Amino acid sequence: MNSLDAIEQDTFISAATPLLNLITHITGLKTSFITTIDWQAQQQTVVIAQNTGDLHIASGSQLAWTDSMCQLMLSEQLTATTEIQLRFPDSGGAQLGMQSFVVLPIKIADQMIGTLCGASDDKVELNNHQIESLGYIADALALQLKLTIDARNAEAKMDSLRDQIENLATLANTDPLTELLNRRAFQQRYEFAIKLSKRTKQPLSVMMIDIDDFKQFNDEFGHETGDAIIKMVGDGLKYIARSTDIPCRVGGDEFILVALNTDSNGLMLLAKRLNDYVKLHSKQLQRPCSLSIGIACSSHGAPEELIRFADEALYMSKASGRDAISVYQADDA
Repeated sequence: MNSLDAIEQDTFISAATPLLNLITHITGLKTSFITTIDWQAQQQTVVIAQNTGDLHIASGSQLAWTDSMCQLMLSEQLTATTEIQLRFPDSGGAQLGMQSFVVLPIKIADQMIGTLCGASDDKVELNNHQIESLGYIADALALQLKLTIDARNAEAKMDSLRDQIENLATLANTDPLTELLNRRAFQQRYEFAIKLSKRTKQPLSVMMIDIDDFKQFNDEFGHETGDAIIKMVGDGLKYIARSTDIPCRVGGDEFILVALNTDSNGLMLLAKRLNDYVKLHSKQLQRPCSLSIGIACSSHGAPEELIRFADEALYMSKASGRDAISVYQADDA
């Protein structure tokens, strides 16, 4: 068993402290303590210790299992002894001045996960009734440790479930190729942006983007190159987008960006940056590509109509020969 983390250890200590006091009351041993054992690391850790005399065991102390008094006692099939100095003269317990020692395993499902121990620097003889009582305390501690471990495992499962739910939510709202918002998630954000624009009376602008001659790229160089172009444009949108902007892959080779508190001039600057980004990064492909972009601002009409306006401006860019940025003109509606 690995050591308990800080929160779990505090919980366990709160439950275990009265039981250690009970050990002192039942046996007269001056020191009582509880350990956990990490079998993989072969290390024993004192989770909590109670010291009422000169003999001192420190809570949190660690030692190799092979050097442990518990290991020495259990290997000799001893539960209690008053002859530490005679039986184990070279042990750490003897060096601390121990005369008496008692150890009972703490088990969960027949696996020893720790020990319940008592020690004293004088000879304290324990009768069978006292040792049996200590066994009941060890069982109670095993139950408490199991509850603590079960609570930790339950929390870990809840964390895992929350992560899965978050991942599913991300998958449901994200385009897998570009990691931009998909159309459904975009629509929710866009509706909120419209309400916010109306409430704050701030401009709202929309940019529609289409990759020029995308079908020709796909037919000539294959879908792998086509996917690379789409991802590159998506990366470009993420590069130029500000924290309040809403970039999205609408589908196929079409993209959209909504900008709060931005007029058509501000969005024009972002569009030029995006176009420059794509031209620069597409040089590494078999043939550079370009974008046709349409822009519309809420000053042109109702915010709910901006996507349609921007789409009309995009058509203007394509009609002018592609690789162009056009701003919707209300007179043309």
